[in-house]
Amino acid sequence: MPLKQLVDSIKQRKQELGLTIDNMSSKSGVGTRTINRILAGEDVRYSSIESLLKSLNLSLSIGKC
Repeated sequence: MPLKQLVDSIKQRKQELGLTIDNMSSKSGVGTRTINRILAGEDVRYSSIESLLKSLNLSLSIGKC
């Protein structure tokens, strides 16, 4: 999944659930600065993305390049 698509999916889910960055941080255990970096498309640890996706009931699909 391209990074832009991943970020767009997270942003859409955030809006659907009416969450703030602080809410997302509390649910996922990922720091607010890291969430902001994810939403900006910056490099972060995979485990942070995984925790955030899990808390939002999203999954990461990896297909052929």
